[in-house]
Amino acid sequence: MMKDRRYTFLFRTRPKPEKIRQWGGKVYHVSRYSRSVSAVVPSAKALKALLRDTDLVLVERDRLVKLPSPRVEEIYRARNLQKSSRSARQVLPWNIRRVWNGKPAQNAGMGVRVGVIDTGIDLTHPDLRGNIKGGVNLIKPGASPQDDNGHGTHVAGIIAAINNQIGVVGVAPATQLYAIKVLNGRGVGTLTTLIRGIEWAIDHGMHILNISIGGGTTVPGNLVAAINAAINRGILVVAAAGNNGNANGKGNNVEIPGKIPGAIAVAALAKNNRRAPFSSTGPEVAIAAPGVRILSTFTGGRYAVLSGTSQATPHVAGAAAVFKQLNPGLSLPALKQILIRRARRIGVSRLTGAGLVQIR
Repeated sequence: MMKDRRYTFLFRTRPKPEKIRQWGGKVYHVSRYSRSVSAVVPSAKALKALLRDTDLVLVERDRLVKLPSPRVEEIYRARNLQKSSRSARQVLPWNIRRVWNGKPAQNAGMGVRVGVIDTGIDLTHPDLRGNIKGGVNLIKPGASPQDDNGHGTHVAGIIAAINNQIGVVGVAPATQLYAIKVLNGRGVGTLTTLIRGIEWAIDHGMHILNISIGGGTTVPGNLVAAINAAINRGILVVAAAGNNGNANGKGNNVEIPGKIPGAIAVAALAKNNRRAPFSSTGPEVAIAAPGVRILSTFTGGRYAVLSGTSQATPHVAGAAAVFKQLNPGLSLPALKQILIRRARRIGVSRLTGAGLVQIR
């Protein structure tokens, strides 16, 4: 359990770790982009003293972020996948065909770097390993970003499972994947690990970030600063809308980071192109993609069927990689415009945004 004394301090002019240490604070992260410092504060007295700093803009408790209630429905070994799909070769899932209106191009996404901010990726999966070009483990620094949950591997496969005649194929099968592990094996992390993941992505030149993570509906200023730092450097941030919706589509329940202005919040659609009842709703929803019974890669070289806005989000990240590959000099606003303009309108915007993401 995270200690209540963990805080993030946002300063106006520069981060001030020395000020926090002066009052006995134990600093565990200093941001290079948002002038923030995360630290354990030893007492209420120390916190009160720090709050007197006139350069301090904001103080927030470091809180938990986690997977947005994923639903694992089936898991297959490779040989069982072939038997289930009645195919001796690679499966083209219905959702990939839906987004492409056909088969994905062999070289789709080539040269585009997509950071998967999640539980890591199965680094040896035969459908992914050729596309994995790097990564980082922010849960256990120094360890590999190997997925110990399955969620990040599933997301990565939707984006870029290789077109290699085995398993499945992703939206953009030539995309370069980067495993940015900010959640543990139970799918739980903190705002600080998420922010550090975004900063790592900035440092390593990502073009697109896929964040299939939820953190509630309260918007933390320090995460806003990190998202803005990525956007200001031309990185497209694609995030899950969340799985807190209801059948009648009432309420505004989009989660962070999808709720943050500038991020593209993605809703989930069923096979009939209707909003999935669990998909969060609200004015922040930008676009929609398949998110019910999605077959993709899983840990241990396996494959699995999952449902959630986590599964919808990588379809949009993959589509963005395709458009970026076709137009390498595309600005961030232009890339967003293409995604929105190409989408097929299927309902009201607060439920499904601009509609179903489309490539061809």
